[in-house]
Order: sequence, then C-alpha cells, then structure tokens
Amino acid sequence: MTLGIPVTPADATRSAPAIKPELLRLLASLPRAKQTELLNFARFLHQQTSAMGSAVSLDQPQIELQLASAATLLGLTGVVALGGDAVADTESLYDDNDRGLH
Repeated sequence: MTLGIPVTPADATRSAPAIKPELLRLLASLPRAKQTELLNFARFLHQQTSAMGSAVSLDQPQIELQLASAATLLGLTGVVALGGDAVADTESLYDDNDRGLH
C-alpha cells in the first residue's frame, strides 16, 4: 500500500472501508470534464461486471503468467515472418483480380 492507497488486490480487500472516502476526495478535486469521464468509465466497469454475472474476485488473478526462458524465446525467432507492405497486402485482398492473398 502506498500512502494508504491500495496498489494490489489484497491491499484493496484489506482497506475496503478507506477506498470510498479517498475516491470521493479525489473525485471532488477533478475538473468537471474529468469527473464526467470517470463517471462514464465507472458505468462501463459496472456494466462489464454485471455482464459477467458476478462480481470480479480481487483475490483470484484473472490472468495466469506463463514464464519462458530466453533460450525458448530465441527459438521462436523467425517462426513468423513479419514485414512487407501492409497497405498493398490489404488492398490486394479487395482487388477484383485474383492477385489477392488467400
């Protein structure tokens, strides 16, 4: 926790009663345009949480980190060839002739 502000999900769980006053204090100090932006974001988060059918658990990570050694990553070099002209490639997809990428 930094300056009493939760920085991890565990901190947020432990300091839940302190979050609302801090949030309201910060909200009051923002300009009206930023308050509106924050309100829209809060509505988005609420809608997203509702769509999931239940509240997102702060105790369980939503993403599992998969580690790989540098040697493994080096072995992937060249597996996918990137480059070329993206505009020309895209345009060729929609050309009337059969030059397009298939």
